[in-house]
Amino acid sequence: MTLDKTGKTKFLRSRQIQATIVFIAVLAIVPLFALQQPYILWVFILTMFYAILALSWNLLLGYTQLLSYAHPGLLAMGGYFSVLLIKSTGLSPIIGLFLSTALVTFVGFLIGWACLRLKGIYLALTTWGFSGAVQLIMISEYNVTGGLTGLTTQFLLPISSFQAPQYYFYVALMLFTLCALTTYKLIRSKYGLYLRAIGDDEEAAATCGVNIVRLRIFIFTLSTVWVGIAGAFYAHLLGYVSPALADFSIMITVIAATIMGGLGTFLGPILGAFVMWPVSEFIRARSAGLAMIVLSILILTSLKFFKNGFLGVLSSLYRRVRHEEKKETTSIAENA
Repeated sequence: MTLDKTGKTKFLRSRQIQATIVFIAVLAIVPLFALQQPYILWVFILTMFYAILALSWNLLLGYTQLLSYAHPGLLAMGGYFSVLLIKSTGLSPIIGLFLSTALVTFVGFLIGWACLRLKGIYLALTTWGFSGAVQLIMISEYNVTGGLTGLTTQFLLPISSFQAPQYYFYVALMLFTLCALTTYKLIRSKYGLYLRAIGDDEEAAATCGVNIVRLRIFIFTLSTVWVGIAGAFYAHLLGYVSPALADFSIMITVIAATIMGGLGTFLGPILGAFVMWPVSEFIRARSAGLAMIVLSILILTSLKFFKNGFLGVLSSLYRRVRHEEKKETTSIAENA
């Protein structure tokens, strides 16, 4: 997308942005119909939470081919940093959320600087070890973190999420909208082209003058911003934080949403999150263990048979319908 006077017009004319805006507008009226059904509002809130995580993780693997498992550790740090800042300084949860995000972003920058010269399985194992270490520290340092019991904290708004989930729904919608629009602007900018070039052929991109390491650190740090926001929001949504926030089951859901939706696409992680989390929640209501098994099977099945995910299937069906319509139109014209 060119950054000229018509940039805003081109942005609004994008079919993906138009679809996203319509989708967000539909989401905005959900509380009007589900006000007396708080469970449905909670499902949507958590779905948007996972959509933010999926969008941020897709920037790493989908565009830059960086297989990172640091999300659970960074997510938990976002929650704990905010809670501990509030307890020690008496700041409001909203200020705590922003300060926590800044701290987590700095940690993400350090991880990027230290680890992103690694590739493939080495990066995956290093970031997986980081998340595991974060969880172990939060469990063992119980004098500070509360251990397995966790810590209670203030809610993000003056009223609790259990009393008025509709307000938290709109906070989640605002965060999701900002994440989606900024992500789209990034991937459609020249930096998005650089990221795709790195993912397609790193050596060729370096030959063309792309600073590989600097861009990797940049995209990892940017991804961390949204993970930190999501972690702090989650803690103040529940009014509670525990080491379970660093559990790898959260990562499985993020991976499932991204891959099943469409890895390396803008709309794919959004579509995946809004399909996978409600399905996962439906299964979990009947069997918590079964939910993880089903998600794992769906990931493997998608990788084997539907490499482009839900979005790829929908695009294929759309092209097939359009092709059939053109054939029918041509046939009618020839007969006439």
